[in-house]
Amino acid sequence: MTDALTAVSTVLRRELATVARTPGYALLSAGLLVALAGLVAVGGGGATGFVPAIVDLLLPAEVLVPLLAVVLGYRALLVDGASGELAVIRTYPVGVVEYVVGVLLARLLAFLAVVVVPFVAVGVFVWATASPDTGVFATHAGVDSPLLFVRFLALVVLLGAAYLTLSAALSTVASSRRGAMALGVLVLVGGVLGGDLAVLRALRDGTPAAAIPDLVALTPNGAFRGLVFEHVVGVAFASEGGFVNTGRALGSLVGWTVVGVVAATAVLAYGRRLGTFVERVRVRLVD
Repeated sequence: MTDALTAVSTVLRRELATVARTPGYALLSAGLLVALAGLVAVGGGGATGFVPAIVDLLLPAEVLVPLLAVVLGYRALLVDGASGELAVIRTYPVGVVEYVVGVLLARLLAFLAVVVVPFVAVGVFVWATASPDTGVFATHAGVDSPLLFVRFLALVVLLGAAYLTLSAALSTVASSRRGAMALGVLVLVGGVLGGDLAVLRALRDGTPAAAIPDLVALTPNGAFRGLVFEHVVGVAFASEGGFVNTGRALGSLVGWTVVGVVAATAVLAYGRRLGTFVERVRVRLVD
């Protein structure tokens, strides 16, 4: 166990150094902060309270958080393999699992710095400047709690982690930076639009309304949106809930994250053997 933790720590520090040497991430963080601040200012939520600010940020978060998570993850496991450094790393007492965990932990920490910190800055601004001026906040003391914004941030982290690990996993099967980018775009489009399109098709096909919350929970974006409505926005307005099944939505976000980690580990550990096996099967079928 000690050797495994040491290996993970070594890879983690190495990957953090790589991230720190990439100035583009700082520019992305600054751009995100400007975008979030502008959205809150234009929407008026920043002058009202946490929940109105969250409502202003919800839809942009469903696009910007996955986008930046994919940017951080789409080459995470490609560069070392393409440059041959992974083979060198494997000569040290670092297993595939330790390597993948170390890289993804470093990228998750980078995600917290690049994406979550701007959200925190907006939350601090709202806390310092907002004054409740709507009827619901005037008649329900304490309903606009900072804890609701903390819940929102926690869900942002879960959403980003899912896209980060999935895009990193796909980077293991890419043969070039362009291929990794294409696969990252595929993850982004499928995650952002796939769930909504599936719900629309289900409604068109006559799926019972009671089944929709379970369907929504299947995709990262649907699970994120449902949890925000269920446990952040709905709490403020004393909603009866029913937007999504909480257990399934949380399981979906965590499950997609685990799938990404497991898939990345499996490809790096057994990808060459699998490729050889597939090639042999192809040759036999052709002959």
